Amino acid sequence: MTQSPVAGSAVSGVGTTVVTLTVTDASSNTASCTFNVNRVDTTVPTITCPAAQTLVLNATCAGVLADYTSLATVADNCTATGALTVTQSPVAGTAVSGVGTTVVTLTVTDASSNTASCTFNVNRVDTTVPTITCPAAQTLVLNSSCAGVSLTTLLLQP
Repeated sequence: MTQSPVAGSAVSGVGTTVVTLTVTDASSNTASCTFNVNRVDTTVPTITCPAAQTLVLNATCAGVLADYTSLATVADNCTATGALTVTQSPVAGTAVSGVGTTVVTLTVTDASSNTASCTFNVNRVDTTVPTITCPAAQTLVLNSSCAGVSLTTLLLQP
């Protein structure tokens, strides 16, 4: 019996290989059959997330998440890097507010729908200088001993 392609032949990539088996008897009569060998990719791609990112909030202490997908480092055994799909959750453009941390998940998907994910922090920071409005000039009426309440008390009263 013979096989084509021969056993041990190198194959690569996702797809189908047609294998033909041929048998020959002592009288040189032959018979053949073919069957498919489906090559499938079950290896998950790799993804490395960026280091923590900083989002500077606006004057109302709000902001929107950027698109961080291009910051991921991705690779796969069968799918070219440029053909891998990277998604983000929460998605770019998501409104956030207040100082704190948002955890972002990046997921890479290869052509065979294998996925891998990683997470990183987006630190929401407030760099807006606070504002203050001073009151108009105040009058402090002194008592009969020519003393008055402390200025701190006066300024802190509503």
